[in-house]
Amino acid sequence: MRILRRLRRIDERAHRRATSVGLPSLDPYTPTFVQATDNMAPWFLVAGTLAVTGSPRLRRTAVRAIAAAGLANAASSALKQVVRRPRPHPSAVPAARFPYRDYTSSSFPSGHTAAAVGFATGIGADAPRPLTALVGLLAAVVAASRVHSGVHYPGDVLGGVAVGVGAAAAARMVLPPRPELLFGARAVASPDRGTDPEGANVTVVLNPRAADGGMPTPHVADTTTRIARAMPRARVVTTSADDDVEAVMDEAARGAEVLAVAGGDGTVNTGARAALEHGRPLLVLPDGTLNNFARTLGLDSVDTALEAYRDGRTARVDVGEVDGRIFLNTSSFGSYPRMVERRDRWAERIGKWPAFASALLADLVSVDPTPAVVDGRPTRVWWAFVGNCRYRTHARVPALRENLADGRLDVRVLEARSPFPRLRALADVLLGHRARGGGYTERLAPHLSLTIAARPRLLAVDGEVVEGSSKVHFTKRPAALRVFVPAVSSP
Repeated sequence: MRILRRLRRIDERAHRRATSVGLPSLDPYTPTFVQATDNMAPWFLVAGTLAVTGSPRLRRTAVRAIAAAGLANAASSALKQVVRRPRPHPSAVPAARFPYRDYTSSSFPSGHTAAAVGFATGIGADAPRPLTALVGLLAAVVAASRVHSGVHYPGDVLGGVAVGVGAAAAARMVLPPRPELLFGARAVASPDRGTDPEGANVTVVLNPRAADGGMPTPHVADTTTRIARAMPRARVVTTSADDDVEAVMDEAARGAEVLAVAGGDGTVNTGARAALEHGRPLLVLPDGTLNNFARTLGLDSVDTALEAYRDGRTARVDVGEVDGRIFLNTSSFGSYPRMVERRDRWAERIGKWPAFASALLADLVSVDPTPAVVDGRPTRVWWAFVGNCRYRTHARVPALRENLADGRLDVRVLEARSPFPRLRALADVLLGHRARGGGYTERLAPHLSLTIAARPRLLAVDGEVVEGSSKVHFTKRPAALRVFVPAVSSP
C-alpha cells in the first residue's frame, strides 16, 4: 500500500506538470478532439476505409485492428469497475481544455487510449509502414490529449497502453498476419532471367471480356496504356468475341520468349496451358473479376505484375491436371460448380461468406447428391473439390495457399448421409471434423480417381464449367510452370 500511495503521488505530480503546459493555439480545439474519439469513431472510420478500398491483406488487417480496439475498450470498461479511481478534478485544469462536465466515472485505465493503442498495434502487424506510422501518430495524440485535457492521469494512460497491447496480442492470435497476402505463396526458386526492360520478345494477350464474361471491361484502355508504358516494345494482342482464345495463346507462346496474360483465372489457365506446351515463363497480369492465382503469387495489381517482370524474378509452381485439362487453383465436381456460380453471382451484393452460406442452402434444397465412385469407394456426393496444393481454410470454401509447390492435391468431399441427408450435410459443413461420423472429409493426396456414371458429369476447372468423362483422374505436375513473382516473394 505504501508503494501504491507513492506511485499515486508521483502520478498526480506528473499530471499537474503536464496540464500546466498550455498550448494557446490548440487548447480551444482540445475538447472537440477528445470528444471526437468517443465510441472508437476514428478507428471505425479507418477500418471501414481499409475494408472498402484496401487489398485482401489490408481488409484482414482492418478486421484484426478493430477487433483489438473493441476488446481493449471492453477490457478497460471491466477494469474501471474494479479499480475505482476518481478522475482529476476539473478545477485543476483550464476550463477551455476540460471536455466533460461529468467527471465522476472511474479514471483507470484510459479506455480511449486502450482502444487507440489496440487499433494501432493491430494495424502495425502487417500494414505498410506509412499507414502504420500515421495510425501510430494518431494513437499517440489521443493518449497525450487524455492527460493534457485533464481527463486522466498519466498512470491511467499507461494502463490503457498496456490493455491495448494485450488486446492486440489476443486479436493477433485469432487473426494472425498472413505473409502470403503480401509476399505471395512459397514456390520453387528459379534462376532470375535477364528481361528486356522495354518488353522485347514479350507477347501480351489481353482478354477484354475477362471481367464479366461478355462485354469488354471499362478499364481495358487503362490496362493497355499501362502495359505500353511499362513495356513499349512488347507485342499486345487483344482478343475479340470471335477469336479462339486457345489458338491465340498457342500462337503467342510459340513466337515469344515470355507469354504475358491479362485477364481472370480462366484466361490465365488458358495461357498457362500454352506456356507449358512451349516451355515459356508466364507473366500473370491480374485484370479479371476473380484473380485468385495472381493474388496467390503476390500479384495484386497489373502494376505489381509489371514490376515483377522488370525485376526478372521467376519461380516454379505446381499444376493440377484432370481429364487432360490443367488447373492452377481448383477443380470440382458434383453440385459444387453450380454452387460456386451462385456464390459468385450473389457475392457482389451480400458479401463472400453470406453468399457462400446462401448458395449452400439453395444447393441443398434444389440439388440431389451425385452417385460416384471415389478412389474405388461407392458414395453419393453433394459436392467436392480438388485444390492445386493445400488451402488454408477448413470446412469452408478455400481461400488462401501458403505453398504453390507442395506436390499435393487438397481433396475435400461432402457426402450424403441418411437419414435427413440435407440437414446432416449442413451440419457437416458447419461443424467440420467435430460432427460425429461426419460426411465431410479432407485429405491431401498426390492423385484422385473418380467414376461418375450419370449425366451431367460437370467439372469446374478454374471457374470454367465443362462436361467430364465417366472416369476422371486427378493428378499433379510438380513445379511444372515457371511464373514471374514479386522480388519480395518467399522462396
